[in-house]
Amino acid sequence: MNFLGPFLRVNTLNKNNIRNQFFYLSKESLKDIVFDSKCGIYIPTRDLRSKSFSKIDINTINLNSPLLCVYKKADAKLKMKEGTLNWNESKVKKEITINSNAFMTLSLLELVEYYRSFKKIDDTKYALSSLYLKLCKEQLEFYASYFRNKDGLFVDKKDITDPMQEEFTFEDKNAKFKFSDQAFMMASYYKYYSFVNDEQEYEKFALDILDMFTLYKEEIYNVSFEELNKICLALNIFYKYSGIEKCENLLIDFLDLLIDQYNTKPALIINAKLDYSCMLFINCTLMYNSTYIHKFKATSDDLYEKLTKLYDSEKGLLLKESSEKEVTFTSDEIMLYIYSLMLYSDSNTIDDNSNMLQDIFKHQILDSGIVLSWPDSPSLDDSEHYRNFSLKSEDLIQDDNFRSPEAPTPENNELASIFIKNIVYNRRKENFKQSKSSFDSSKNMFIFFLTIFFHNQ
Repeated sequence: MNFLGPFLRVNTLNKNNIRNQFFYLSKESLKDIVFDSKCGIYIPTRDLRSKSFSKIDINTINLNSPLLCVYKKADAKLKMKEGTLNWNESKVKKEITINSNAFMTLSLLELVEYYRSFKKIDDTKYALSSLYLKLCKEQLEFYASYFRNKDGLFVDKKDITDPMQEEFTFEDKNAKFKFSDQAFMMASYYKYYSFVNDEQEYEKFALDILDMFTLYKEEIYNVSFEELNKICLALNIFYKYSGIEKCENLLIDFLDLLIDQYNTKPALIINAKLDYSCMLFINCTLMYNSTYIHKFKATSDDLYEKLTKLYDSEKGLLLKESSEKEVTFTSDEIMLYIYSLMLYSDSNTIDDNSNMLQDIFKHQILDSGIVLSWPDSPSLDDSEHYRNFSLKSEDLIQDDNFRSPEAPTPENNELASIFIKNIVYNRRKENFKQSKSSFDSSKNMFIFFLTIFFHNQ
């Protein structure tokens, strides 16, 4: 049974509702993709027991095809088969991007922490923490074995495996490597180690990557504004996990350079690179919260002031400055903007931007169709539907902490609960046009990680 909610629906959305809805969407969609989509290379049912998954693991969520890696793209249109909606595994792009797989594993590892909070409360939910951790180990071993070049660096790959052969075969998609990919993988291996301290080879592997950043620091100074931003985000995450001073020193150096680049042409950067301006804001805020160095606070305040000027209060929209009649917004750029607003509100204990948050969520997330569907709320016998997972009626959490009533479910429209690549806003018609209904793993896994990571802070 599901909670019906009140007869009269008054808009009571606030920052916490919005944050919780994104967390629920990300957690449930990730679970669907990782365990049911077959959108990648997966462990066949016959091999699960040999991969250290117990009978309890297998029965917990009817485990049959957990992903070892996720492919770059897939069709988000679901098809009905034997009364169940399924992903179309024949419509996938068999390319592997390092960043999407790092974010997938990081998201699962963050959820290990979440599900551990069910200990002695809900055995089935608690069992997911062990299951997710075992799967992450399999994924990390798979990445290290198959997704590195001859120099040992992680690079994007193309799956050219012969279906008639048992051995996996990949070719390099691009000979060039990205420092940011190495950094996000470093965070993944270290986060796994933090749960299993006896498996020190994962710590050593992560610290070897950190040493590489120290060794090649001068080269990293020459990467693009976008790439350096991503490196700093990965280092911020790694520093949250490790507290290692060497990482902090690198972060201070790289962020100093980013801030200098931003200060040369702030207005141009914010308008042309909205997503990376938001990422710089997040990087500076995280770094200030760790070090209390005033320069990072001053930059984040300056960025926030300029970013909020892009909000049109009359239309209730985030609008980039443009003379074009159509303005394109990518899903990750909207989400980075929303999380910048929330992070500023959290760090400065203010609610002044609550109307801005509500408007952008309503118009550019719900009304725009950038999220194809939203998972249905948990049932009333699900402990997640209650504060402190108590199952007490007085602790019942309202449905607006899981989803908005106007959002379709996958059962309603037969579309997966994912973010599409972008939306286009027509200024004259004042409406949105969606890109095609396809799953882009790089964008979605990044967004899922962003929402789960900040939910856990």
